[in-house]
Amino acid sequence: MSLGKTLMMFGVGDLGGWVLEFLARREGLGTIIVCDSREDWGGMKTNCAATGAGQEGYSKRMIFEKCDANDIDGTAELIKRHSPDLIYSGLTLLGWSARRIIPKAVGTEKYEKAHVVVLPIQTLLLSKLMKALKKSGVTAPVVNNAYPDGVNPVLWKAGFPVLMGAGNLDNIVGEIRRKISAAENVPICEVTVYLIAEHAINVMGTRTGIPYFFKVLVGDRNITSKVDVDSLISDRLLASPVGQQTWLNHPAIAASAVRNIMAIINDTNEFAHAPGPNGLPGGYPVRISAKGVDIVLPEEVSMEEAIKINTGGLKREGVEEIKDDGTVVLTDEAYKICQKLYGITLREYRFADLENLAREMLSALEKAIEKYKV
Repeated sequence: MSLGKTLMMFGVGDLGGWVLEFLARREGLGTIIVCDSREDWGGMKTNCAATGAGQEGYSKRMIFEKCDANDIDGTAELIKRHSPDLIYSGLTLLGWSARRIIPKAVGTEKYEKAHVVVLPIQTLLLSKLMKALKKSGVTAPVVNNAYPDGVNPVLWKAGFPVLMGAGNLDNIVGEIRRKISAAENVPICEVTVYLIAEHAINVMGTRTGIPYFFKVLVGDRNITSKVDVDSLISDRLLASPVGQQTWLNHPAIAASAVRNIMAIINDTNEFAHAPGPNGLPGGYPVRISAKGVDIVLPEEVSMEEAIKINTGGLKREGVEEIKDDGTVVLTDEAYKICQKLYGITLREYRFADLENLAREMLSALEKAIEKYKV
């Protein structure tokens, strides 16, 4: 029953819960250790996933462990005891659906240009998990599902290397492959997309001038010139009303994380797209295996150009620069918007101040959520 690799999951909320359900039904994993601070929710979710998977003939060792990522020593002991082959993190202080109330009220573009405000909120718990991992002595790679376009490079520069992210750019690629498959009447597996872009393109699309590179092939035919790129990227299939992500688009987003995890577990050298690979900003085409993640760029784009595209996208979300110590410098526009919307007057977010920053940002966002609720 316990044959196969061991995965530890931290955070099984809306999105992480779907990741768990899918992983419970995949071959190659023998043990899944589910970790969450909420014993009632986490225990029930683990039992539901294990029972459902068992009904379909999958037999895994699935254990729930109550774990608060704020307790670095306790988390380190837990990691050391289970010695996982891979770690998945869905940790965050504030979920996506709650934040979506704000752009609906103040306008998506204005909100997105100050998206940098969520960086400390998305980074704090994962930073503590990474500290616990380092303290445990375990060398398992980590896949992060919380804003990896910005969080991963911050942590990497601060000395906590997260291997890769999931979702974001990959969600768009999945939609594009489905659209092309239907339009060309070919199986999805025959559609190959090369897309380079940062998270902002998911929310704002291409019609707002966000930098990106795009190329699509059907078999060995390059059909890029014959498609409506703006429509392919910007007219989203996964757009859903606030509060309905769990039922509608979270399973598709979770599939990205599951594919990345299983590519590492089963060493498949999978071609995919991923945000924040090897600490790089934004999203890239990649190959994923047990050895790690390799960036796979089309011949038209150099690595320098790809990074420039993605740092340009980060600027559209309010990140002027990520310094070598993990400090985040805001753009002038983001600083002004953060001051007006949230009353936050900081020009830089120092990694050393992450704990206080995250709590301050969370309080400001919660007040804004209450103020702009519709």
